[in-house]
Amino acid sequence: MRPAVDTQAPSDDLSMELSIDAARQQALDWTSQYGYHAVIPALLFDPAGVPWAWVFLMLLAHEAGKNLWLMFAYGFVILYLVDHVLYALGVCGGRPLVRRLGRRFPGLEENFHAAEKAVQNREAIAVTFGRFLPFVGRWVGIGAGLANVPYLRFALYDALGVGITVFGFGGVASWVGRKTIDSPHFHTLVSGAIIIGCVATVGGIGWSIIKARQAKTMS
Repeated sequence: MRPAVDTQAPSDDLSMELSIDAARQQALDWTSQYGYHAVIPALLFDPAGVPWAWVFLMLLAHEAGKNLWLMFAYGFVILYLVDHVLYALGVCGGRPLVRRLGRRFPGLEENFHAAEKAVQNREAIAVTFGRFLPFVGRWVGIGAGLANVPYLRFALYDALGVGITVFGFGGVASWVGRKTIDSPHFHTLVSGAIIIGCVATVGGIGWSIIKARQAKTMS
């Protein structure tokens, strides 16, 4: 009697490994195609939450032969400048600009208003850490502009938030990458980090929903 052939789909662990390998290859492709400019899509194309594209890029920066400090400096300048451009749009364009953008790009207006409310309720925390909330976080700059946060305070809080993103997440990722990239436990470590990040992101969404409902009840 011939043994039964296992025709089941790959296990969840194998699927996770394949996903991690695909992300690893994407980061390597970016660095080979764009060089140091891979920093731009890695930091700006992420819809916020945990900056996974940046994390994977920095995990592999050493393997790709890139200067880490140059990538850190480039990433900080790019993200800081973009946040300041968004802040200027919020201050100068105000709600008329938000409405125009909302008509052209459905969904954006709601994100802008959510960012503005977050900044109004918790100015320092929202500008510094609100960037790690999905979707809303990408727009903390325009939210701060709409909420009329004084420029110097915004510049300080934003520098802290950008620093945490670039040096905090990126620094840990580059250190882990150097130590574990060839380790048999690499996939396990990255999978664990992804799970923790997803749980934190879901928790952040839940927290923002609860706060929004509380604000509606009080108004």
